[in-house]
Amino acid sequence: MKTGFKKLDEIIKIKGGDFILIGGTASVGKTNLALNILSNIAIKDKKAVVCFSLECSKESIVNKIISIVGMIPVPSIVDEQIDLNDSEFLKLSEITSKLDKAQIYIDDTPGISIKEICEKSIKMKTEKDISCIIVDYLELISFDRSKILSRDLETNEILKNLKELAKKLNIPILLTSYNIPYKKIAHRENHIPKLEDLTQNIDYKKYADIIILLHRKECFDKFTQKKNVVDIIIAKNKNDMKTTIELAWNPKYLKFCDF
Repeated sequence: MKTGFKKLDEIIKIKGGDFILIGGTASVGKTNLALNILSNIAIKDKKAVVCFSLECSKESIVNKIISIVGMIPVPSIVDEQIDLNDSEFLKLSEITSKLDKAQIYIDDTPGISIKEICEKSIKMKTEKDISCIIVDYLELISFDRSKILSRDLETNEILKNLKELAKKLNIPILLTSYNIPYKKIAHRENHIPKLEDLTQNIDYKKYADIIILLHRKECFDKFTQKKNVVDIIIAKNKNDMKTTIELAWNPKYLKFCDF
């Protein structure tokens, strides 16, 4: 499976059964990166993808995908095309047509449990031959209410279940997680997150084959000259190749691009 970003694909080389975690602080772009990858898989590569969105509604996810693919600002889409010029309106029609043909399945069930995610994914694999699962995001997944466990233990069980699901279906699963509190790295001079910053009681490193941490300098320094650039920190990799690459970030269209 390719993410659609050349440098990233050269380094991480995603295959069936891989479990990929995208983490970082709040509002750094985790969901948007996941949706950029989803768009590349479903529209460019024409493969079936299911997205479990625990935070955003189905309508919101669709609007974001339209913005990413069509380079149309989200407000223009939401406000019934009030601000669209003729070329943008034509572009919107083209993108809508592409989305109608794309195999993108969105489940926005609030507080969906890990059991439901697994059951629905197995069914989707059988019926739609999905090639990738995206879950956004870890902290909102619920667990078996009949079992009394700490949230850390629940989270470990959720990660274990997702890893086993990826292997069982032989497809990649991409999970986003708000796993690094802002205050944990705010005091650092460079504010760059590290693998060691992940909660020690949760076995991210044990279950995830690939861990990607996102960092945007402007989230910590509004005067930085490094604007609209996202550091993609590959903190864990199957081949032990750990490095950082940069992607361009266009907030107007929620779009990531190679430099």
